[in-house]
Amino acid sequence: MTIRSLSIQGFRSIHKMNLALSRLNIISGPNGCGKSNLYKAVRLLHEAANGQLSQAIANEGGIQKIMWAGGHRAGDRAKDPKRMKLAVEMEHYEYQLEIGFPEPLITMFALDPLVKKENIWLSGYQRRSMSELMDRVNQAAFLKNVDDQRISYPMTLTQEDSIFGQLSDPHLYPEVSQVRETMRNWRFYHEFSVSGNSPMRVPQVGIRSPILSHDGTNLAAAFETLRERGQSETLFEVLDQAFPHSQFFVQEMGGRFQMMMQKEGILRPLESAEFSDGTLRFLCLAVALLSPRPPNFMALNEPENSLHPDLLPALARLIAEASRYTQLWLTTHSNELAEMIKQYCEVQHYQLDQENGETVVKGARFVEDDDL
Repeated sequence: MTIRSLSIQGFRSIHKMNLALSRLNIISGPNGCGKSNLYKAVRLLHEAANGQLSQAIANEGGIQKIMWAGGHRAGDRAKDPKRMKLAVEMEHYEYQLEIGFPEPLITMFALDPLVKKENIWLSGYQRRSMSELMDRVNQAAFLKNVDDQRISYPMTLTQEDSIFGQLSDPHLYPEVSQVRETMRNWRFYHEFSVSGNSPMRVPQVGIRSPILSHDGTNLAAAFETLRERGQSETLFEVLDQAFPHSQFFVQEMGGRFQMMMQKEGILRPLESAEFSDGTLRFLCLAVALLSPRPPNFMALNEPENSLHPDLLPALARLIAEASRYTQLWLTTHSNELAEMIKQYCEVQHYQLDQENGETVVKGARFVEDDDL
């Protein structure tokens, strides 16, 4: 289920922004323009589906750190500036989450979020009242059940987390459950653990791993799973383009797996502990993007980091290939990488800038949207 559009209001440097998404989406711009804030906003929707909304916001420093801190703009009709709204429209469903501050005179937990509203609608209806599947206000909610009846949710909800993390008997609410599972299956890759003491530099217990972990620590097992079950021909073609005269394989030692590289001119294979940071990062990207169990949506934040420019053509090919099976979101500093990707496939490219502390899309005209 692909994402058609994303709407963000009041999140960090983003005052109001609506983005239409295609199969492959590139977000670029200078340092400090807010690219990573867009990435984090999408990931926050994913964390809400996982029932980790409060913890994810805490990891960012608390509710005060993620709220819009700028001033009002002429014509701004927002009734409550201390609200954040995140909304996503997918092929069949729309989901919206509205978060505010807790009451300071009631609780000492001033960094916790307060879920003000949460809604799910069927896509494509002009009147949302005709397509509403879930309507939550504060700690009470109405849901459409399996019999297509609108009923009051029988449990009181905690105010600091999404209903997704509190949904008991999900089989009674199949459409709400489907939205949750769709968003939970999104994948995000921001940083890979490639330091000297990284787990991927030493042998790890090998179990079949069709999905690379978010930090890449199961690289060897995921690489071998891909070799046995996935697009191994594409994998080795891309690796040969990126690292000519080198071969990569997994060594098994009593059930423990380790990445190895045989390089022309070196008499013994190199262990993963001897790989450069860039080599490990590229391997992680290759295994993540060519997963034998591709997700509906995957986001990569600045994948070119630590990579030599000579690796960008192979990375561009890799990203274009993965977009055949997965909707991709790519945040990058590199316009060169963006142009290389465009040689392979069509791309929705948003170039960002910052004006008076606000993240904006270059060339975009602001339109008020009361339905955000």
